[in-house]
Amino acid sequence: METEQNRDDWLRMGWQDTNTPTCRIKRLRKREGRCYELAMRGCQQAPEWELVHGECNGHSGARKIGHAWLEFDGEAYCPILDKTMPIGDFLRILGAQAYARYSSEDAICLMLRSGHYGPWNDLTTLELQ
Repeated sequence: METEQNRDDWLRMGWQDTNTPTCRIKRLRKREGRCYELAMRGCQQAPEWELVHGECNGHSGARKIGHAWLEFDGEAYCPILDKTMPIGDFLRILGAQAYARYSSEDAICLMLRSGHYGPWNDLTTLELQ
């Protein structure tokens, strides 16, 4: 029988297995247009992952759109692409730029206060206190 200690010896924190981050929301058919919701849900499910709000290239690549993703231990997880990659690759490939970072606790507070998954540009960190 596998103990929790044995599991921790071979599996890094933040990962369900070697390719699956703990923040991944499984069994979703439609991901497009839901990045703020899915990133928030992933942050609630795996509080070790940091929630990031920013922007990235849109479908045409011609304009920037708001986007949310998760980061942990040098990796970025995009809930729309359902892929994890090194943060540097993520920023380069998606043309992403981060504007705000939230711990799980702060993100939950902002979600409850605002009544939505983000972005929370109109709310300040002072409201968290």
